Amino acid sequence: MSRSTETTALTVSRRQLLGFGVSLPGLTIAGCQLPGSGPPPREFRVTQKSTFDEDLPHVDWSLVVERPNADRSIDTPRIARTSGVEIEYYAGATWIDRPPVMIEPLIVQSFRSSKAIDVVADRGFDFEPDFLLQTDIAAFEAMETASGPPDVRVAMAATLIRMPRREVVGTTEIEETVTAQASDLESIAVAFDEALGRVLKRLIEWTLRTGEAA
Repeated sequence: MSRSTETTALTVSRRQLLGFGVSLPGLTIAGCQLPGSGPPPREFRVTQKSTFDEDLPHVDWSLVVERPNADRSIDTPRIARTSGVEIEYYAGATWIDRPPVMIEPLIVQSFRSSKAIDVVADRGFDFEPDFLLQTDIAAFEAMETASGPPDVRVAMAATLIRMPRREVVGTTEIEETVTAQASDLESIAVAFDEALGRVLKRLIEWTLRTGEAA
């Protein structure tokens, strides 16, 4: 076969393949959406607790707050929603960080906002505290209801440890549920913030009173 005849045959073959809908290398990108070309996900955050009971004891001991633990269904920036035993995540929306990373500084800031303790920090500070607070995030999810907006559930378990002997002086479990005002993402995020705020308030008050009693 001459070179011109070979070129014609290849051209016909290529047209036939395209006519039958077969993709050829170098042509597939045109019909696909490139990664990152869609709108970025909306980001939401939760906030510290700033109001507390006036009868909180003012303590003179120091505290270190460890980063909360969480299982992998919670330890993700994706916003979890549950229905029975099934876990899903809201599309097009994320937290600003993984909940353990996001909540750790909020615990420290909430202690400081209480104005009931002078020395409180996370593990990044190099000093020997009198007490260590360990927490586990047991729930951080929006739960579907039979009708209407979801219920947002936040639950934490806490252990207060006297240092340096690492003596456990108290444990507690705190849970709060708040029904979102509507089913849109903003309303659900507000419900998360309110539920977490209630948990943080109870956590700070429990820690201060338990440590003082110890």
